[in-house]
Amino acid sequence: MRIGEIEVVPIASESLGVRSLCTAISTPDVRLLLDPSAALAMREGREPHPLEYRMLIEILERILMEARQADVLSVSHYHYDHVRPGFTNLRYNMSSRDELQRMFQDKIVFAKDNREDVNASQRRRGFFFEKDVSEVAEEIRWVDGQSYTFGETTVCHSHALPHGPVDTNLGYIIATKIEHAGSRVVFAPDVQGPVVKDTLSWILSCDPDAVVVGGPPVYLKRFEDAHRHAALASLLELAVRIPLLVVDHHLMRSKIWREWLHPVTEAASEVENRVMTMAGVAGLEPYCMESIREDLYSMYPPSPEFMNWVNATEKYKVGNPPPIVPPDGPDDGTPNK
Repeated sequence: MRIGEIEVVPIASESLGVRSLCTAISTPDVRLLLDPSAALAMREGREPHPLEYRMLIEILERILMEARQADVLSVSHYHYDHVRPGFTNLRYNMSSRDELQRMFQDKIVFAKDNREDVNASQRRRGFFFEKDVSEVAEEIRWVDGQSYTFGETTVCHSHALPHGPVDTNLGYIIATKIEHAGSRVVFAPDVQGPVVKDTLSWILSCDPDAVVVGGPPVYLKRFEDAHRHAALASLLELAVRIPLLVVDHHLMRSKIWREWLHPVTEAASEVENRVMTMAGVAGLEPYCMESIREDLYSMYPPSPEFMNWVNATEKYKVGNPPPIVPPDGPDDGTPNK
């Protein structure tokens, strides 16, 4: 997708089958890869289906390839669906310290400050991220509220924004605006709508032509009705004021994401704007596998070997990869093959 001379390429997201909002954004001056990671997670007592693991492996290979081609790797916060862990976890991340360091080798890194406006969990993760990556990266810059220029391109970062509601215990993120030749794209992950009016105000103040935004986690019972209403109100305002709104991530973990987003899509259509998913931008049909995990287990029963792995201890699963059908196995219903 091109916005003027800014190219926006979806790499990974829930509508593409994994937990992520990884996006490649490039201009004639600079190539950025934002939030270069993807992950899976248990859901309602179910481990991810083998198809989800296969998709994760495929997407992580692409993320690594995109990272090696990028000039700048950008990290909005330290949740592992947004940045690779520097340790081995084969259960949900397919990660290792070696993989993390290969990804960030010789790169300029724009990262959320791991010392200010950060909760205890993300401070700890950010500390180890800095320790692992500083050994190999060209430079790590803490970019909260900072702007940088590459030729005719400006990359601006927000101040720390809440990861959802103001009182969230999930910490803070930074959003990014990329501007070139009068065109502007905003990347705002994990703002959950946004829920917070100040976050909405920051996005609108950028006067963007397109926004990639993390939708609300309506699948979580603890996500309060007031926050749902606030997220919907924000998305409705974004839809009528921004030509292209890309909504994905947490929202797509719910089976009802289409119905929930319908008023937003309709509002955009009335003023000839567009609302899309990351999959839609990539020219694909959404395949929100986590939201249909129960159906996947019913339609494509896993092998006995996989179920033995599922029933093993957590320690075993972290250190041993799930036995999944190889990519050249029988047709499993995966679309877009």
